[in-house]
Amino acid sequence: MELLDHSKTLIEDKEFVADVRKEDLAQKALRRVFAVRKTFEDVNFKQSEIAQCYFRNCRFIRCDFTGANISRSNFRGSQYEECKFQYSTWEHTHLDEEFLDSCLPSEENLSRDLVRTLRVNFGHIGNYSAVNKAASIEVALTGQHLFHATYSKQSYYRAKYKGWNRVVHGARHVQWKALDLLWGNGESLYRILICGIFSIFAWAVFLAWQLPQFSWPDSLGVVVRAFWGVSTTPPVPGNHLAALTAFRFVLVGLFMAILIKRLARR
Repeated sequence: MELLDHSKTLIEDKEFVADVRKEDLAQKALRRVFAVRKTFEDVNFKQSEIAQCYFRNCRFIRCDFTGANISRSNFRGSQYEECKFQYSTWEHTHLDEEFLDSCLPSEENLSRDLVRTLRVNFGHIGNYSAVNKAASIEVALTGQHLFHATYSKQSYYRAKYKGWNRVVHGARHVQWKALDLLWGNGESLYRILICGIFSIFAWAVFLAWQLPQFSWPDSLGVVVRAFWGVSTTPPVPGNHLAALTAFRFVLVGLFMAILIKRLARR
């Protein structure tokens, strides 16, 4: 067996006292390194290990964090401009949730992987609003990835996803889209409310069309009362009443599932 040494040069217990420009810190191990209100421009952090470091209110311009492992550090108040974070991992690190808005890679699969590690990281530091935000972004990126894997004409997707694999991703996208419309794939209370209101209106239209004795206003009122289990006059046909009752149980169950999920993240 032939192995190559892959040890990282250790930079430990140091403080940046001035701005840093065009420095190569790739494959370095930074431990307990300190910097406040400093600018890092064109600095290479590729595959570096950043542990127990303090970079508060710093500015990173065109820095490359590709493959970096960042743990137990503090990046609060820092700004990032044209930086790369592909394949980076974050653990127990304090950073602002605005990172999710401007620092994700353009490739949705790499962006999704980064959001996943950030979601867990935000949970470690107790930032639960950022956890919910990251979860919503992850769901949206999953849908984008399934859509592109199925329908995109880009050479990357057509070379990687073809034949039966493409059909499978197409079926997954259909399932994702259906669940997204129903309840935002478990992340949107508003989707459940909108779905419920739209379904009640559609049901009222169908009932008024199927049973002429129900006018449109009467049909809407009857469907709303039947949905909530209130007796109506004239009574709703038994099949409609059973379907509305089952639909109510489904929506209430999904609503409670989202609430429990969000509370469990706390």
